[in-house]
Amino acid sequence: SMDIESKKFLGQPKNFVSIFNALLFDGQPVLKPEYFKDENSELVMNVSSKHVDIIKRYEDGTYLDLFVIESQSNVDPSMVARVMEYESVARMRYIRQNFKKHVPMILTVVLYVGESKWNAAKRLSELEIIHPGFEDMFNEFKLNLIELNTNHKYNTGEKATQDFFDLLRMIYRKQVLKEDLDREFNRDALYFAYVVTKNKELLSIYNKSEKGDVKVCRALDEMFEESTNKGIQMGIKQGIEKGFEQGIEQGIEQGIEQGIALNQFEVYQTMLDKGFSIKTIASIFSV
Repeated sequence: SMDIESKKFLGQPKNFVSIFNALLFDGQPVLKPEYFKDENSELVMNVSSKHVDIIKRYEDGTYLDLFVIESQSNVDPSMVARVMEYESVARMRYIRQNFKKHVPMILTVVLYVGESKWNAAKRLSELEIIHPGFEDMFNEFKLNLIELNTNHKYNTGEKATQDFFDLLRMIYRKQVLKEDLDREFNRDALYFAYVVTKNKELLSIYNKSEKGDVKVCRALDEMFEESTNKGIQMGIKQGIEKGFEQGIEQGIEQGIEQGIALNQFEVYQTMLDKGFSIKTIASIFSV
């Protein structure tokens, strides 16, 4: 399941620390994996039971902190409130169990790995209606949110997580950069990307590969090209079908427009330029 695989992949100290270094320090190795320890106290068991994915303790001799990763594949409108709740429960338990003078800093990152845009509140003020005049009393709370289906490119400073981030971007954007065609990807990252996206091509590449890093991009590139071509064919087919309902001409134009949007319509455009009539093109492609 996503939860188990998430713990397996993100729970590795090098991968775990890289998520926070990506968000806070642009991938610079400011936080070090050797200072992370699994946190198994009753506090964590209690907070984890409320579905927080991974909690680790960071102890470098100066500070004791709790770092939390919550990975989400669906947009959750209540996420801001949920993270506030996790952190509050953790703080209260910490105070009750071993109150000294201070409680540890607790930092939560929400790693959103879904395909659709995150359209839920990213801060409390987007969730609550603040009456005019009460702004000074309102306490803001914002999500530390990593969204992988955006234009923003995160630097993680760690190969496995970088490969995972980049694979998701490729799958969601259906686009492979030329410089990535022969790039080799971490095998665990490839498998976790499959678990998240359910992309069968990734599973097939994973199953064919032996141990070590894996070349992925040429197969993905072919897959994207094939799906683009299918899209064009569908555009023509839909155009023709509509054409019979609303007059062939209008329908084919629609098919052509859809095809042009997919950048692979030279053949049909050329036929038009050469003087083939729209009806002739229709009769050829309706075969």
